[in-house]
Formats: sequence, C-alpha cells, structure tokens
Amino acid sequence: MQQHSRAALRLTAAAAAGRFELQQCKKCGAVQYPPRDACVRCLSVELEWTLQPAAGRLISETTLHHSHLPKTRTRLPLRIGLVQLQSGPVAVAFVGNSVPAAPADVQITVKLDDEGYAVLVAQ
Repeated sequence: MQQHSRAALRLTAAAAAGRFELQQCKKCGAVQYPPRDACVRCLSVELEWTLQPAAGRLISETTLHHSHLPKTRTRLPLRIGLVQLQSGPVAVAFVGNSVPAAPADVQITVKLDDEGYAVLVAQ
C-alpha cells in the first residue's frame, strides 16, 4: 500500500469535491506541486490551498506498455506526461488519448484513482 503525506491528502479532499487546488505560499506566492509541508522556494510553512486554473502545456510524454502494478495493467498502454501548469509548477499527469503529441495545450482535471487518491489528468 502506498503511503501519502497529510499534505497530499488535502489534494485528494479537494479532488473529491471536484476542485483543482494546490498550495500557495503566503510569504513568496509560489504555487507548488506536489504538496509539501514547506514552500519549495522560501521554506515557509505558511501555505494555503487555492483554486488553480486548469490550463497547462504538455511538455513531454511517454507511453507505458508494461507495469508491475495490477491496477495499471488493465489500462495499458497508458500515456503519462509532464505538464507545465499555468500557475507555475510542472506536474506529472495521465494524458488523455485525444491530446496531440507534446508540446500541446491541455486542460487539467483532478480525479480520484481506484484507491481514492488524487491524480491529475490532462485532456
């Protein structure tokens, strides 16, 4: 079973409510992904969860043809990619089949996976 931090569980709670939220530092304004206990830029612990724009740009991708995870095997082949979010950070996301090859503009949604944790999907 995969362990998730308390900060990551907040991303999951927002996803369950249908919202795309990330942490934003109150001191320097940096938006960060993945969730952490301190700001990646200034190390402040004053982080607040804020709604994020869904826009992003797929900057690279790969296709998985093999997986050791039983839950993933049924979805192969599976595209995953790096998305430069409009708010700044680069995130790993599942990439929908309708998305053209990178580079491509995408919209990010956050969904719950089979275990109930948040995952990002680029459409």
